[in-house]
Amino acid sequence: MKKIFLTILVLAGIHNIASAQFATPTMAGFNSLHQSLHASPATLPEYKYYLALPHMDFGVHNNFALNDLFNLDGDSLSLDLSKWTRTNSGPLQLQLNQNVRLLDVGFALSPKNYLYFGSSVQLNQNIALPTGLLQFAEVGRTLDMSGLNLNVSAWSAYHAGMVQQIGPFTLGIRYSILNGLANLQTVRSNLQLDMSSDSIQMHTDLEMRGSNLQRQDVNGRPLSGEFPDISSLVPFSKNKGQSLDIGLGYTYKDKLSLNLSLLNIGNSITWQSNLSTYTSNGQFHYTGPIVNMGVDSAGNAFQGIADTITAQIEQKLGLDTLGSSTSYTTSMTQQMLVHLNYRPYKFLGVGLIYRGPLNKVQLLNDAPTLTPYVDLQWSPYVSSRIHFSGSSYRSSLGGLIALRLWGVQLSAGIESVGMLFNQSTTRFFQFQGGLSLCFGKRIGQKRPIS
Repeated sequence: MKKIFLTILVLAGIHNIASAQFATPTMAGFNSLHQSLHASPATLPEYKYYLALPHMDFGVHNNFALNDLFNLDGDSLSLDLSKWTRTNSGPLQLQLNQNVRLLDVGFALSPKNYLYFGSSVQLNQNIALPTGLLQFAEVGRTLDMSGLNLNVSAWSAYHAGMVQQIGPFTLGIRYSILNGLANLQTVRSNLQLDMSSDSIQMHTDLEMRGSNLQRQDVNGRPLSGEFPDISSLVPFSKNKGQSLDIGLGYTYKDKLSLNLSLLNIGNSITWQSNLSTYTSNGQFHYTGPIVNMGVDSAGNAFQGIADTITAQIEQKLGLDTLGSSTSYTTSMTQQMLVHLNYRPYKFLGVGLIYRGPLNKVQLLNDAPTLTPYVDLQWSPYVSSRIHFSGSSYRSSLGGLIALRLWGVQLSAGIESVGMLFNQSTTRFFQFQGGLSLCFGKRIGQKRPIS
């Protein structure tokens, strides 16, 4: 029985997270950072050229806070699921994403034209625990795990883009080649369990599919001691994908600007490498006394009927692993980003960013987000932004800073200041930071505000 539940909890749910960019929406139009191009493709960076060194972006997204699940009484901490199960009908979700920029290079072909390209690697994970599982942990007896979801995806991206200014208008376009590295995806996750004093009834209909870079045997299990070669990491491997981002900006008298971006258009990865399918489908019904496991006077464990029940469950509901030749496709949520900016003075700018999905919302961070902000140019070397982001599942105060000295730029961003001071109430954590070499200012044109 224990093995069955461990298998279910390990395999039952990761959901695809979807973002090919290594810039958050709150970075849109922040020209002091060249990576604002990835949030708003019609942005013209301030620099003649840049070379971005490795950059780390790490994020955690929840639809719950710690104080939703735990009670603090003096020095003790107790788990209290009732606060969640009584007020929420949806699953409890936890998302983790890590993005490493490997290379990013850009340079001005002219004051009105910019070219850039680069690569990055991203790993994203999502776990969704249904309310039925939490209620079972709290009350016991019955369990409904419908909605349990687990999905992990890793891929590399190789992009090339261009920004062109034509009078007051700015047009940007970026094309990305995506190379899938690994994926594990829930197809079905139905499980019902009903336990009483004299019976156990269980039904499972679980299916997961996966792809990885490690060769496997005919049963879909990875071959031990064999690892993928470097050819699996370049854009010409079997798991191919693509993405397109476009943006259009308009600037009025260098003070007021409006920018529209469409992100992840046509974004998808088709998985064809080392495919596996994991299934469990069946029914089990036991009627009779339930015998608990125990220890006899000699210290030996005795299980008796419990052993027999477990063996029968594993026989009827066991997990099967099979190799597969049927490819499948995962897609990313397409997004629209609208950015309005007003700069009354050279050192001060205020603005509003809206980002919303164009198709079905897959994850928490796909939810529509509204972000007002204030930009401050402290000196030619220091720029900052303070922003407040709000969506249906969280609100947070954050900021960005860019420090540039002798051609070396240090940048950092945080999406929730509250996570530094009160972790028990925050639902969101994201930090990014890195180094870049940025040289020269674009000359011949006033800087457009994207």
